[in-house]
Amino acid sequence: MGKHSGQNISYWEARRRRKDLRNRARGRRPRSGGSSRKWIWYVSFVIVGLMAGGAVGYYAKPIGKLGAEVYLSFKQKQWQAKGKEKKKIDNTLATLSSDPNASVNTLVIGYDKGSNKGEGGYCRSDVMMLVCLMEKQKRAVVLSIPRDTKVEIPGHGTQKINAAHAFSGPAGAITAVKSLTGIEVHHYVEMDFSGFEKIVNTIGGVPIHLNTAINDPHAGYLPAGDLLLDGWQALVLVRSRNLPNGDVDRIKSQQAFIKALLNKAESMKSVWKGKQLVDIVASNCQMDYNAGQLTNLAEELRGFKVSDVQFVTAPGDSRYLGGISYFIANDPLLAEVTTEIKQNTRISDELRTKLNSPDSRRVEELYGPNADVVTVLAGTRGISYAVPTVAQELRVLGHQKVFEGTAKQVHERTTIIYRKEAKANCTAIVKSVPEFANADVVLDDQIAGQYNSPVVVVLGGNFTTPSLVSIYGRVIQPAVNVRNFGKKLKSFS
Repeated sequence: MGKHSGQNISYWEARRRRKDLRNRARGRRPRSGGSSRKWIWYVSFVIVGLMAGGAVGYYAKPIGKLGAEVYLSFKQKQWQAKGKEKKKIDNTLATLSSDPNASVNTLVIGYDKGSNKGEGGYCRSDVMMLVCLMEKQKRAVVLSIPRDTKVEIPGHGTQKINAAHAFSGPAGAITAVKSLTGIEVHHYVEMDFSGFEKIVNTIGGVPIHLNTAINDPHAGYLPAGDLLLDGWQALVLVRSRNLPNGDVDRIKSQQAFIKALLNKAESMKSVWKGKQLVDIVASNCQMDYNAGQLTNLAEELRGFKVSDVQFVTAPGDSRYLGGISYFIANDPLLAEVTTEIKQNTRISDELRTKLNSPDSRRVEELYGPNADVVTVLAGTRGISYAVPTVAQELRVLGHQKVFEGTAKQVHERTTIIYRKEAKANCTAIVKSVPEFANADVVLDDQIAGQYNSPVVVVLGGNFTTPSLVSIYGRVIQPAVNVRNFGKKLKSFS
């Protein structure tokens, strides 16, 4: 049991205080015993979520918290470090604050043991994600750290951050991440890629959309299109660095895959598969969480949604120094990121705009044919300037997911392509944007499917966009119309 925040209280007392404060704020009474939740399944996806880079809560039905905790208590010896290693890790981890507004930060480490010939003992980490979870607000930020990030490791000089795990195991990785980010680490979870492969197979594969084929001699081959990835195929995706921006683009692929994995996890309800996942995690992962902490965390995260997780990557760029390729962190920008995480466990829209970088969008979540997803493309080179403005207008009009890009073929006329299930959404878009009045509207499931978007807006060479000022003016016009006073406006279209 450690001490927390300089006060002589146990971990469980700190947890109890947090929950009590939240219950008082909501006017709730303490829960009585006898839960009616499928706790094994629920807890398993908290574990999988943490392993994957974000915690997921799941609204499941009965087995009982006590039964799950008893089962997990038999398993925890398999996943916890032992002896001197455990003591070293415990001394590195920060103590949990009793402040209900403080985040719980878990370092997620993925490694590929045996990928380097002759490598024994600890190996270099392939994935480092700091999961900062605000239990009270049910939101999280996942900060991905490129494996080649240049850091100073005591006793070893200038190194890539993934070497910290090779030198000192989890304790070394935790120290390196804390030194880089200034964020305290309360827990850690690490898993070999072979365990990751087994998890994907257990949940029946993960659906994704691959915009371009992967043909990487070091990772493997995957065709473009809509895919249901099994465990081995998922490893091809998360391992491949054959991209314009190398590891930074690979992290984006990993983050997109994680979202798809967690969305698949949310849709499943099999208690037996949940038990299988716990067994896989117990035999393939190492972490400091114990059974009680996991079940309590699962209880706190009921109602948590994948959409409440923000994924960001440490800002910076790749450079060669002394013949070695490093990722050099942008210290001022990284400081802004870590400050917002520490203060709000949230990245503001303004900062997210600063962090935006060219995105290969190689892998995406596979969207349903009637999902509210719109892709705005430049049909000619000369119209690229208009894409961000039109995309922003559609976001202001309330469309949640609006992507930008360039069409695969030249379009001289503005064309709106839609899948048959998205006809109503397409009609609403044409009606709400006056500049689309003379656009060609085309039903083509195949082309829309190629872009993984139920509605695709291709701006032709004849398109003229108004200024953002006029766009915002007409968007808010219904709100200031006196005939609408006292009415609840569902949209501004």
